[in-house]
Amino acid sequence: MKKSFKFLAAIAVVVSLFSSCVGPYKTPRFVNIGTNETAFLIPLEQGTQTGQKMLKSIVYLEQKKVSTKRVEISQRQIETGRMWGDYKYIATDTVVIVHRAPVTREWTSDNSGTGSKNQVLNVESKESIGFDVPVNCTASVAEDDAAQFLYNFGGQSIDWVMDHTVRPYILDVLTTEFGKRSLDECQSDRMAVYTAMKDKTTKFCKDYGITIINIGAAGEFTYTSPAIQEAINTKFTSEMKITAAQNETIAANKFAVAAEAIKKQKELDVDVQLKLALAEAIKGGNLTWPNTLVLSGKDQSLMDIWGVKNLEKSQKP
Repeated sequence: MKKSFKFLAAIAVVVSLFSSCVGPYKTPRFVNIGTNETAFLIPLEQGTQTGQKMLKSIVYLEQKKVSTKRVEISQRQIETGRMWGDYKYIATDTVVIVHRAPVTREWTSDNSGTGSKNQVLNVESKESIGFDVPVNCTASVAEDDAAQFLYNFGGQSIDWVMDHTVRPYILDVLTTEFGKRSLDECQSDRMAVYTAMKDKTTKFCKDYGITIINIGAAGEFTYTSPAIQEAINTKFTSEMKITAAQNETIAANKFAVAAEAIKKQKELDVDVQLKLALAEAIKGGNLTWPNTLVLSGKDQSLMDIWGVKNLEKSQKP
């Protein structure tokens, strides 16, 4: 019995010593890449001066672009202690993914926007009258621009870029465009300002690897000062009333002109009918009428006065 116990104890010691000499298993590591993602397999241990310079170029990133949708990460063994099994595996590569799906931002003053806080863009007119301009913008990263986007923003998401790069640029454009216009011009030229905003922002973003899909106003102007807003509303209401009154006056004038024309037409119709009836009566011998009348001391033909044709032949002697 004692011999069996000693034997088992010896086996346990041997197993313990053997297991202490065995390190961790090298488990393969994979990264899956989505259909709307572009991945770059970047070496972590090419730290030469040449490699560091290349890492700063878009050409280098293009060369590291992954075409497959699953990537295995390379690993190497490093020692962690003095025993045979004191080691582990570390990655020698890293996968950086650029998400290319479109992202929409609505920068407004209330919960109608993308965020719950006030994100509206506030600008001023030439007279330093402040007002809010709500803006919406949708952007994405094209496949061909993924390396450029990664180079410029170092792994940041397009969501982050929209809020921290695109929005400040749009605010700068709107501030410049509205700042050189009077308040009335800000209202009348808003479409021109939005067009300038779209053109400039689209070009700016393209240079950084971002494609603007849509950009424009997300609502109406709201003036910072309640008094200004009330004055604008009052002015608009007055202008609408004046326009309505002008339209009513124009309509009344047109009606009067039409009524006068109808009246004259009716008078003309009666006059024509009277003359035709007179002519028919004379022709039928039912009526005799002088051929001439003395007007202003001068004989004038009744035919000339009334315009009745063949009056002399129709009249009885």
